[in-house]
Amino acid sequence: MGTFRITAVWRTAVGQDLAKNGGDSGYYFPQKMCPAFKEKYAVPAIYRWRVMRDTNRWPNDLVEKIYIGEAEELTRRIHWVLKPHSAAKSTDTSKRLNALFTNLVAQGRKIVIDVADFDPFEINGIRFDKRDIGDRFKRRMLESYFLVEAEASPNFDLLNARIDPVDEVRQSLSRLTPRQARETAKLYGTRKASK
Repeated sequence: MGTFRITAVWRTAVGQDLAKNGGDSGYYFPQKMCPAFKEKYAVPAIYRWRVMRDTNRWPNDLVEKIYIGEAEELTRRIHWVLKPHSAAKSTDTSKRLNALFTNLVAQGRKIVIDVADFDPFEINGIRFDKRDIGDRFKRRMLESYFLVEAEASPNFDLLNARIDPVDEVRQSLSRLTPRQARETAKLYGTRKASK
């Protein structure tokens, strides 16, 4: 079996002008996005929220907590986490991350957002490079790869919620109208499982 490698570097998104921010230009949750930041990051991206480690204050802080996602437009995605919709359920990703990050910031934690920067590569003749990140399927494939890679690393604790496929199907079925439920039962209820 051959080896294939995707080389990526996570770069912290620049939040403010260096001179204005005392030399630290990282974007920190829940900072307001400046116009230059909005202009620069109003692009498709694979990103990660990263709770920065501080072993001086928290000696047992051995791994970084991260959330990896993909966005059609990064600034809009950040905005949804900063100000989740008021009617959103507590399980909504934006609302869940906002509550978690707000709590961590109250404890004195710093949370930054990084953007994946990767070298061009090819799989079965299909090219992937930064220009292709607008393609939703390619972006989601890369997001999934980075999630698998982070999960395999002992250096990270993933904040991404895992969805149980059976629960997802149950939730989908619970949203069916009575007529749709009868039609689904007719279609699938008469089939016998093969032994």
